[in-house]
Order: sequence, then structure tokens, then C-alpha cells
Amino acid sequence: MVWFKFQDHPFWPAVVKSVSNTDKTARVLLLEANLHRGKRGIQVPLRKLKHLDCKEKEKLLKRAQKAYKQSVNWCFSLISHYREGLVRGSFRGSFLDYYAADVSYPIRRAIQEGDLQVDFPKVNYGDLEDWEEETSLGGKRPCKKILPDRMRAARDRDNRKLVDFIVTRKGADSHLLDILQGRKQSRWLTAFLTPHRDLLCVETYLEDDDQLEVVAKHLQEIYKQIDKTMLTLIRDDKVSFVLEVLLPEAMICAIAALDGLDYKAAEEKYLRGPPVHYREKELFDRNILKKARREPVTTRKAN
Repeated sequence: MVWFKFQDHPFWPAVVKSVSNTDKTARVLLLEANLHRGKRGIQVPLRKLKHLDCKEKEKLLKRAQKAYKQSVNWCFSLISHYREGLVRGSFRGSFLDYYAADVSYPIRRAIQEGDLQVDFPKVNYGDLEDWEEETSLGGKRPCKKILPDRMRAARDRDNRKLVDFIVTRKGADSHLLDILQGRKQSRWLTAFLTPHRDLLCVETYLEDDDQLEVVAKHLQEIYKQIDKTMLTLIRDDKVSFVLEVLLPEAMICAIAALDGLDYKAAEEKYLRGPPVHYREKELFDRNILKKARREPVTTRKAN
């Protein structure tokens, strides 16, 4: 029995299924309500594990209890009952054997029959296998793990400021109304009015769907103040007009105001899109390759 930590979850009690002395790794399963030996588990370096009765046990337990008090207490009730059975001689076998046996049912019943409502850390074993799959391809262990990218979180914070400027502070409203009522030229409007325009995709700049929805709703309200002449020109295509004209103009106006840029520089920043860190690209590419390896290969017979 060990402590194992994954991502943002606290250290959590886990059972070791097997150990490889050659690779210095262990295959573990996190303790939960639906534990069974059929699960493959995850192979991790031994250095990432702590013995369940290590010196830091009380500290690790308190941290786990802050987020999952009832569930981690339930796990330790199960472990204590198993160990008592071993000491008394009433049960012999591994922890996984004990979990599957009737002797553990009195403790398991509280959760499995719904009498005790607990929440366990949400762990996707498919995600946990990333490390394992990466190492199995070349037969060598990677010398360095790809760290999580923190730039996305920073971009979200910056984008929230843009949303606040557009929606709460209504900082782009006057600029947009000047365009809607024909008082100001817009390259985005000109492109929109071009006959047979080719539009492959819309650059939203915002990556969060909730943020985009809030801005879109605000822009739809602005659209209601459109000049009648303009309305005739665009043939009342509200959705396309909001996405292709009002959205980029609002974003550029917000970027210019918050970053202290002129319109042209703000437009260039908007067109470049969000700055993506190389680490985020690595993670994206790795997920694509992982998905491709898992998809079944189909063959087509030649006619």
C-alpha cells in the first residue's frame, strides 16, 4: 500500500499491483469505490510513491481530508479492516483479493448501496497512461517529463480583462456604433460586403467558450442599433455580421485600450492570435499521436 500523487489531486492511497526492479517502476491502482484487479492501473517510477506508513503519513492524510474527508477516511477503514484480518489470520491474500471477497462487503456496502455519499478524486486512467505510452514507444525512459503549460491560464486571465472591457465597461460600444451607423470605416466590414467572399474560419481570439458567449450576446444587443441602410447592405445576416465584423472590431478596440496600442498594432496582435507556448504545442501533438495510435486501422480492398 502506497501514497500516489497525480496532477492537482492530493496524495492518495493506492495499491501496488506489480513492481519492475529492472525499470524501477510499479503499477498502481488508486483506492476508490469501484476498485477491481481488472483495471490496468498505471506504471509509475518508484520515486513517485511513498509507503503508506511513511513519516509524512499524518500530513498527507490531513491534506487529503481537506478535499475528500469522508472518502479518504473510508479508504483507511478498508485498509485497517484488511490488516486486522491478516493479523488475526481470518483472511490471507492480497488487498485486491480482499476487496473482491465477501469479507470486505460490510465496509464496501455503505458506498456501493448509496448509504454513504462520497466523492473520490476524478482520475482518468487514460491520462495516467500518457507517461507509460511515451516510454514504451522507443523503449527508453524520457529524461525529462513535459511539464504542464501555464501560459493558457495566463491567457485566460488576460482575456477576462478583454471581456470585462467589452461587456461590463462597454468600452468598445461607441467604436462599434460608429461602424454600424456609417460614421467610421472598417476593413472587416469591407471584407464582409465583398461579393463571393471566401471564409474558411472565424478568428475569435478568445479560447474560452463561456467568454465568447458573453461577448457574442453583448454584440447582438449592439447590432440592434444598426443603421437601416447598413441593414439593407448586409441583408440582415446577423450571425455572420456579429462574428465577422463586430467581434474582431470589439476585440481590437479592447486590445488597443488595455495594451496601450494604436489600432494598427492592436489589429496585428489580434491577427497573430493567442501566443501559444512550445510546451502547449508538444502536449497537443502528443495527444493527437496518442489518439491516432488508439484508433482502429481499417483496410480497403482494391477493386
